Amino acid sequence: MRIIHGLYKGFHFPAFHGSNTRPTSDLVKESLFNTLSPLLDLEGETVIDLFAGTGNIGLECLSRGAAKLISVDHELKNVRYMQDIRKKLNIVNWEILRMDALQFIARNEQAAAFVFADPPYDYPPVHDMVNKLLAAPWFNTGTSVFVLEHVDRLVFKDKHVFLNKQYGNTAFTGFRSSQ
Repeated sequence: MRIIHGLYKGFHFPAFHGSNTRPTSDLVKESLFNTLSPLLDLEGETVIDLFAGTGNIGLECLSRGAAKLISVDHELKNVRYMQDIRKKLNIVNWEILRMDALQFIARNEQAAAFVFADPPYDYPPVHDMVNKLLAAPWFNTGTSVFVLEHVDRLVFKDKHVFLNKQYGNTAFTGFRSSQ
């Protein structure tokens, strides 16, 4: 796992064996960002990474010019891993929260241009989480984009869907805010 583009390009993540983590591979991450880059300018924007795990996707966003990253994960081991990386790279605009994603969605007030979520593939309330995020006032303040990484057998048919990509058994669904 490494950062592909930008300020932290070439940074290799230290080996990590967290509970219930499934880091997005470099090849899949690069393809996703190549798809999103014409649609989403991260420069100076806030990014939220739910179920952040290693912080791989969020750190890629910071490296590509995002002004602020909020990473949310409920696993202490994952949070400590991200905190170590933040310290190693001396990053000041990376907020790391140990919190349940649904609680964060309900309590958050910080608007974000890009939200990424990679819940465990067996996460029972995944549809509820998507619906709550799409209805959140902080998500609908402009032209926000939400990308969900999920197992390929899940299908989302919503008026906000603009992207469906599949890589093996991993799929991405992209949603746009209603604004």
